[in-house]
Amino acid sequence: MTFDIIRHGETIGGHSLVFARRGGLTEVRIDISVKVTVFNLTAYRFEQHGTEIWDGNRLKTLNIFSDDDGNKTTVTAELAQGKLRTTVNGKTSIHPEMPLATLWRMVPPTTRVVLDPTDGNPTSISATDAGWETITIRGKPIRARHWVWDGELKRDLWYDAADALVQVRVIGDDGSEINYVLK
Repeated sequence: MTFDIIRHGETIGGHSLVFARRGGLTEVRIDISVKVTVFNLTAYRFEQHGTEIWDGNRLKTLNIFSDDDGNKTTVTAELAQGKLRTTVNGKTSIHPEMPLATLWRMVPPTTRVVLDPTDGNPTSISATDAGWETITIRGKPIRARHWVWDGELKRDLWYDAADALVQVRVIGDDGSEINYVLK
């Protein structure tokens, strides 16, 4: 699953998710790269690379490295005995089990907290089902369920009938609209 990341009509990066089955587990490799330039100068850069390991619908482990415009963070997490043990740049915390904010998996509508893989912090959200819409993906109309996240992470997310992520909209810190367009 690969997305172009578009801002002001220009591609500023990409987001790819690669899924593999290994010994009854699902491995998800995540790669994100964003570079915003203004007058040929880099105004903002974001990189994120890592893996999630899932046992059915439950996270087993997470290992993510992020470079948010020079702020580098390594986040690891593992689920043990119903608790999520996270380590962020060497500092370990224990949290209740919670969904990840890696977007590719729909979160239950009752979700109030997600783990932000960029900084490893539990982050408040409110997920609202905005209903089914017809959107254009790869030049073709499809029906997709629109979810709106509000709170600390604001996102508009669209999932197809098979619950696969097909589109994302985020408002940037500068107020610009950033869209993830499925390739």
